[in-house]
Amino acid sequence: MVSPEPQCRPTTFGLARASLRHRLLLLVLLAVLPTVALILSTASEQRRQAVASAKEDALRLARLASSQHEHLIEGARSLLVGLAQLSDVQMHNSRACSALFAEVQLRFPLYKNVGAIRPDGHVFCTASSPAPGVGEAGERHFEQARATREFAVGDYRFDPVSGKPVLVVSYPAVDGAGDVWAVVFAELDLDWISQFARRAALPPGSMVTVMDGAGLILAAYPDSALVGKSVPQSPVVQAIRRQAGDGTLEAPGPDGAPRLYAFASLAGAGPAVSVAVGLPRHAALAETERLLARNLIWDGVVILLVIAASLVVSDLFILRRVGAVVRAARRLSAGDLSARASVRGRDEIAVMARTFNAMADGLQSRARDEREAREQLGERVNELDLLNQMGELLQSCFTLEEAYGVIGRLGPRLFPPEDGAVFALDSSQKTLEAVATWGTHPVGAAAFSADSCWAMRNGRTHVVQDSGSDVLCAHLPKPVPAAYLCTPLAPQGKALGVLFVMIDSEAEAPAHELTQAKQRLAEAVAGHLGLGLANVHLREVLRIQSFHDQLTGLFNRRYMEETLERETHRARRGGRPMSILMLDVDSFKQQNDVFGHEAGDAILRELGALLKASLRREDIPCRYGGEEFALVLPEASMEGAARRAEQIRQAVKGLRIPFNGRVLGPITVSIGVAAFPDHGPDGHAVLQAADAALYHAKRTGRDRISVATLHPTV
Repeated sequence: MVSPEPQCRPTTFGLARASLRHRLLLLVLLAVLPTVALILSTASEQRRQAVASAKEDALRLARLASSQHEHLIEGARSLLVGLAQLSDVQMHNSRACSALFAEVQLRFPLYKNVGAIRPDGHVFCTASSPAPGVGEAGERHFEQARATREFAVGDYRFDPVSGKPVLVVSYPAVDGAGDVWAVVFAELDLDWISQFARRAALPPGSMVTVMDGAGLILAAYPDSALVGKSVPQSPVVQAIRRQAGDGTLEAPGPDGAPRLYAFASLAGAGPAVSVAVGLPRHAALAETERLLARNLIWDGVVILLVIAASLVVSDLFILRRVGAVVRAARRLSAGDLSARASVRGRDEIAVMARTFNAMADGLQSRARDEREAREQLGERVNELDLLNQMGELLQSCFTLEEAYGVIGRLGPRLFPPEDGAVFALDSSQKTLEAVATWGTHPVGAAAFSADSCWAMRNGRTHVVQDSGSDVLCAHLPKPVPAAYLCTPLAPQGKALGVLFVMIDSEAEAPAHELTQAKQRLAEAVAGHLGLGLANVHLREVLRIQSFHDQLTGLFNRRYMEETLERETHRARRGGRPMSILMLDVDSFKQQNDVFGHEAGDAILRELGALLKASLRREDIPCRYGGEEFALVLPEASMEGAARRAEQIRQAVKGLRIPFNGRVLGPITVSIGVAAFPDHGPDGHAVLQAADAALYHAKRTGRDRISVATLHPTV
């Protein structure tokens, strides 16, 4: 008989083999579960962090928009302060100030309108509609500016011509007695919010809105059709009302689409006006979802490979090798992305280990990519902060030299690895001169012809990535840089200069290229610089105009009064003399009556030109009023001043002025002479003494010089 034992062994072996395989399969499943858990846990955390980061980025952008709006308000204030000083505004010269305001609006399209209002509330000059004569009485900005004598910000309103919302700001023109002569106003266009959103490079589906406290949409990007729509029940509006400041939430927007929103009060825009930035949730989670799907696919591949191996391999060696993979997976699940399974061979376990390592490499690579993406985002935010800072500083500059200093300090921070310079056009508009440089290598000649630069010729950015094969500008330094770009500074299309950024030929290979991000940054910097330099130049022009008499080109009385005390103090401190000449045209009224006021203006212009040509550089000629002139002569004694007065009197007698086919002349003048400290202890007293001497010369026959009598204390 055959023993049954041989029949039992295969069954027992098969059961044991099956059990081993089952246990191996169970061990394999247990080994991969931590990986799955890690992927899901990491994905959940990444989703939470992505949402929080998106809200944080949106809040930062909302605050940047608020800050930019504040700077725009401040820029408008600076412009209105300058315009309020103009004599045409103060004297209600409708035609002249309308032309000037039209030119200001042409230079700064951000302003929908610039105008001036009489104290009775009627507009007497404007760059565009409404036409002069339209009443502004009762408007908050007008009443506030007139009452406080200070800069005033009104409410948002919709422009009747364009239908777009504008913010009206005002500044009063006040005389020395504190009376309001006029109120200058400007309408600030909200279209800057769209430009801001485009520069921020928001993901598709994003929305930027400006809303008042009642839920009226004042500006919207990209859907401008929402402007003017009231959405008081919108969750975003409700959240703004509850928090009354900065905040974030996840809710449907005014168009009904759900987004991650952040909002901030719009600085300088009046009460309850806020800017809201909404980012689509799917955009914030896109990278996380893609990473989760990829990791799950890799994990599924690993599981399938391990199960296939477990069906063939059933010994302890396999289990130990699988254990190595499990241990690596546990380290990975604990957050150690450098964990790898050290298993050698070509069998399924080794393949599983390599697959696991590939998955770990993928996770580590994704983590590194996310870290680099965050760093790049941080760089972009830092660049926006620096651009914002540059705009603030340029708004505060009074002279072009100050503005050039700002550029020189911020250039190395905006372009830390690269060398660069800013070149500005000189007065001839044909030569570019270096006004700011940075870096460790020379950037070329300090001055060169504008035609030497391709960017100036073409009016757009000229980029060279390979100096060995591309077309080069003629102003480059030696040796020629490996790569460079030139970007013109051209606000409103008028060239002011060029921004030059280069990579030295000795730079490392990875830095041997100007990236698209770097090119966009250079163009953004050039745009800010051009606008800032144009603003500074305009302020300089307005300041010069405020101190000069337009008819004669001499300084006006206001400048003379401000300068007189300074020169008197300087003379007193240095123990040096100072003299004043008071000059009056004899029989000027008769000239006006006979030949007309235009002839009188011609006489005054020629007399102004003669005075400028007859004086030293340090002398201060002023039109004191009407046909009367005052000349402040630093370091001039009474005797020297009298001699110069006689020279001027003789030169005036020789004037022959052609006018309408006839010759005006001879012209005579009477001159009073006084000196410090001989004729007074201060500048005002000396001026009065010179004026008294002038009238003595007029009373004793005109066409002569009279020296003031000595001060009683002398």
